[in-house]
Amino acid sequence: MQRQFTFPASFEESISKALASYKLSLQDSKALAKCVLALSDYFIHKPDDVTPWHESWAQVAYLCYYLPLNSTRLAGIIEEADKRNFFAGLERVVDFGAGLATASLSISQKHALQFQLVERASEPQKLIETYFPQFKAEEWQRTFSAPRLKDPKKTLAVFSYSLTELSDIPDWAYQCEALMLVEPSTQQDGRKLLQLRQKLLENGYHVWAPCTHEGPCPLLTQSKHDWCHDRVHFQAPEWFLKMEEQLPMKNRTLTMSYLLMRKTRPEVIAAARVVGDRLEEKGKDRQMICRGPEREFLAWMHKLKIQQEIPRGVLIKNPTEAQKVSNELRVSKEVEVLD
Repeated sequence: MQRQFTFPASFEESISKALASYKLSLQDSKALAKCVLALSDYFIHKPDDVTPWHESWAQVAYLCYYLPLNSTRLAGIIEEADKRNFFAGLERVVDFGAGLATASLSISQKHALQFQLVERASEPQKLIETYFPQFKAEEWQRTFSAPRLKDPKKTLAVFSYSLTELSDIPDWAYQCEALMLVEPSTQQDGRKLLQLRQKLLENGYHVWAPCTHEGPCPLLTQSKHDWCHDRVHFQAPEWFLKMEEQLPMKNRTLTMSYLLMRKTRPEVIAAARVVGDRLEEKGKDRQMICRGPEREFLAWMHKLKIQQEIPRGVLIKNPTEAQKVSNELRVSKEVEVLD
């Protein structure tokens, strides 16, 4: 019942062709891992610096490591978006801080939209145009401002791992109908995203996912440490696993924090989102859910002999029949997971 995702086979073909230009292949596990470690060390020692796109080792690291991982994360988010019909009526995407265009590449797998990519470095554009011919961007731009918005009422602004150093989205983005915000699943980035959620609600946006309500976020208001993040299981190809054997970090599961918001109000559903993993405690199992401004947990009492494993990140039918005890919803039968 795990939520398992991977990246498209066409991406792998493009990565392989791109690596050949560096005289590398997907089977050169040690050489690829060396590039990944070099970029990881770079960001550890220079966390505030821009990506060194001019370095070949950085390009290789993004192609063979970060592109597969981030596109897999996005596959999970896009699936949740499609369940809510999030992309309906949208025609354009402005991908801010696009990097290797991972977000746009992933969205284009399912949705035929026009893409404007905003990226200061020139190297990613060259890589995409040369080795990913299946993707056609309308234009690449180094900067972006409100006059460049062609039809904001039909535009999705995407910020994928590009808000880390910003306190807010740019002013022009507030004109767009829809927003997709994806950030690392760190406490700092996750809580900043929850704060931005509240500001966006105050500016006329509605939450489509992961939240099923528009009240105050309990992880923000009732805790100084919690943050909301999702998790998917990564179905890695063999060459990736071989490369990963040379690395200290393993990626059997992938986490991310995200928000999908539109000015159009979503259809109301009587559902809750599972936002935690199942925790075994004395006499019961508990799993955090989100359905309103209260911090709540599903609770399965061991004496009832009900065992249920619900994947983190899925929607469940609102457990209205559960007995409320403090912050627990004590269920007497299995909870219905929604498709």
